[in-house]
Amino acid sequence: MNCLVKMGLAGLMAFGLSQAAVNFPFPQMSDYGGNATLLSDKAAASEQLKSQFAAWMKDMYNEQGDIAGVRSDPGSDQYFSEGVGYGMLLMVYFSDNTTSYQSQFDKLWNFYKKFDDGNGLMHWKIGKLSEVWDKGAALDGDIDAAAALVMAYYQFGDEKYLTAAKTLIQAMKKSEFESNGLHLPGDSWGDAGFNRKNPGYFDPAYMPLFAAIDTENSEFWSKTAYDANMKLYESSSNEVKTGLVDDWTDKNGKSEDDYYSYDASRAPWRNAKAVCWHGDQRALAIDKKMAEFVSTISASNMKGPVVRSSGSLGNDHNSTFVTSLMTSLISDAKYQSKLDEYWKEAVALGDENYFNQSLKLLNGLLVSGNMPNLMTAGSNPPPQSSSSAVVPGSSSSVPDLSSSSDGSVAIHAARLPAAVGISQLGRTLHVNAAGHVRMDVFGVTGTAVKTLWNGNVSGGMAVSLEGIPAGVYVLRVQTAGGTQLKKIRLE
Repeated sequence: MNCLVKMGLAGLMAFGLSQAAVNFPFPQMSDYGGNATLLSDKAAASEQLKSQFAAWMKDMYNEQGDIAGVRSDPGSDQYFSEGVGYGMLLMVYFSDNTTSYQSQFDKLWNFYKKFDDGNGLMHWKIGKLSEVWDKGAALDGDIDAAAALVMAYYQFGDEKYLTAAKTLIQAMKKSEFESNGLHLPGDSWGDAGFNRKNPGYFDPAYMPLFAAIDTENSEFWSKTAYDANMKLYESSSNEVKTGLVDDWTDKNGKSEDDYYSYDASRAPWRNAKAVCWHGDQRALAIDKKMAEFVSTISASNMKGPVVRSSGSLGNDHNSTFVTSLMTSLISDAKYQSKLDEYWKEAVALGDENYFNQSLKLLNGLLVSGNMPNLMTAGSNPPPQSSSSAVVPGSSSSVPDLSSSSDGSVAIHAARLPAAVGISQLGRTLHVNAAGHVRMDVFGVTGTAVKTLWNGNVSGGMAVSLEGIPAGVYVLRVQTAGGTQLKKIRLE
């Protein structure tokens, strides 16, 4: 093999691996495939988010040995399972080329596991990182923790997160969902849980993820649970002209108290995430209705709780209400200036208490393009930012590879089209393409390892990676539209 060729590819991989502590470094600044209207200046928003996350870490994150929790407020010794879910998501999405928050992620997950309530779920309120202060699980924390585990696999590359995610997803199905798909607020509600629902606890964006991980129950997640709970969202939203969902409803979505308050404040983010990640049209319709109301109110005057039927505003002007309702504005390009106005107001509010600041970070990540679905992000790469390293599979500008007579790989710089969708789940590649596709695996030194596929594809297919030793490889995918490279890691 040509020595320079070997050194070139080895250098490429060494650069990608040494510079990228993670696979999808912050900021991603994705456009979500054009599914949503996002902030005009995503780069500035990314810097603002990074600064506010640093303050959040200082005030809210508290570790003790191998566990960590998210304080309910600065200085507090009270911790909620929902804070663990938020924290795990933030550790995934704020990890960058200089700082991986995998260790902090693991400590939060250890905290979750330490307070298992016997159903594989975390008790919802903990004191002093050591005492159960209120028993039973709450779905809002569990559902975010499960999704964060899935994203952690794609971000950090360790298959243990997939195993943990599947176990948690199945525990939720057993104890926090009815057989008809409707969610239960937690696992200790008894009969009351069958008729009292909290729409903001359910997340439609996560259902395709859960279906892909918990394959034995894929139809339950992708169809049964999705449809039953979207009907709750739709029923609650359609009750009122503002489109806002209620904090609590009955099993048919009928309003309990006519308030859009702190419980419901997660619902717009969850629906907007489904729009961004999957182009979900049912979620988009709800967002559009909310946006008609939100767009009539200046960001500086948005206050909650909001009386849903009349649109009367409360007295709380904070990031929970400003940024949660901001996410509805991603639904139409005509709200671009209003979206920017709402984010500017949120930044001006500065550092706030635990809940407000956590919601600001999560909503801000979404509307700035920094919360992509990492399960598919490698097949829809974001624009390369000036501060990001060139990593195969996470950049829109990657080097081309072509085989030489001795089986080695030469490097040619080129801007290549994303002609095929690829995601990795363990030792299986999920491929979406149309036409002739050739897929080859190369070692980091450039040696050809295996041809995985060479033939026509129509739609989706699964390609096995079994038989290839553990390690880091380059996957080359060639189609009539061009060539793609993707770094893959096998355990």
